[in-house]
Amino acid sequence: MPIVEIATIPASQAYIDNPDILKPTLDWIAKAPGFIKQWTGLRVEDGKTVYHIIEWETIEHHKNLPSLPNFQELVDLSKPCFASPPTIFHVPFEVPADGAFDAPVTEFCFAKPKNAEQKSEVGDLMVSLTKGFKGCHGPAFGVTKEDANYLCIVIGWDSVKAHVDAVTGHAGVAKLAGLADLEVLHAPLKKHVTA
Repeated sequence: MPIVEIATIPASQAYIDNPDILKPTLDWIAKAPGFIKQWTGLRVEDGKTVYHIIEWETIEHHKNLPSLPNFQELVDLSKPCFASPPTIFHVPFEVPADGAFDAPVTEFCFAKPKNAEQKSEVGDLMVSLTKGFKGCHGPAFGVTKEDANYLCIVIGWDSVKAHVDAVTGHAGVAKLAGLADLEVLHAPLKKHVTA
């Protein structure tokens, strides 16, 4: 089953000024064993955090990157793009998340139940929310491999405003906020195709 790596990385000023400097890094990753596809974009809320989304055949393909003989080349290519190391989560989504990542804006919602006993209820509520919004694209739900109590939904929207309008006053969203600590952020993502 494919797994999605969600990396958030503080961008360098060089990247903010010219996101195309990441292209050699993306081309390198696209040749790695187990690579399927990738997207990148800057977080709307701060304009300086890069989202790098990579779909891998397995989590082991990503974890084995440092053992590749040319791994240092990837490190060197990436250095000018980022101000510090990434935060990474691996999510095996229950359905493909391409629709969310290909939308004009992608919502990333991470939820940590306030009470461990409520994890199942929070998960069920998140799954129901992926089916309950009009105007959304390709919602997908999954639990991070790094923390079984850290749940994730990604939902595509036409704009951040469309997301805000859809959830304002929504009873399910209010209930979710009462049951879990939420981190909700957005990024317009660009899919990278290597020739």
